Amino acid sequence: MKTINDQISPDFLIQAKKLSQFTQLLHNILPIECRNHVQVANVRNQNLMLITDSPVWTTRLRQLNPQILQYIQENTPSDGKTQIIHHIQISTRYHSTDNSAHKSSTEKNLHKPQISDKTAELLSQSANSINHQQLKQALLKIASHSKSSNGKSDLIKQNNTEK
Repeated sequence: MKTINDQISPDFLIQAKKLSQFTQLLHNILPIECRNHVQVANVRNQNLMLITDSPVWTTRLRQLNPQILQYIQENTPSDGKTQIIHHIQISTRYHSTDNSAHKSSTEKNLHKPQISDKTAELLSQSANSINHQQLKQALLKIASHSKSSNGKSDLIKQNNTEK
């Protein structure tokens, strides 16, 4: 049986080393607050591809793009093996943090969308003036997301029973 090192493609190892080198260079130039929000995704065709976890960091990196590119060009070893980077591509990739199967019901309710009591009341009143049942139910469902859903949900339940 082959060892794990024998099973890994040499091209994969080369690419992994490149990504590691560019990650280190990137961490040297980035402000501390950016480092945990940016990853080197790939190096291909003289392009360095970076991924951020939100549009805020994407915008921040685009502002820093000229300095990053210059720093990487100046500090990349010219050994003939490492590509010279001519362009940096930055994109946003959102991380899914919804592990609802692992959350308790109280944790789920903490992150439930909420609207103001006044908005809930207005939605409920609007729903009661509409004859279209599906629209009425949708508005009442939205109204049930009020911040203090105790008193207001009673009003909404009452409106639902008046159909």
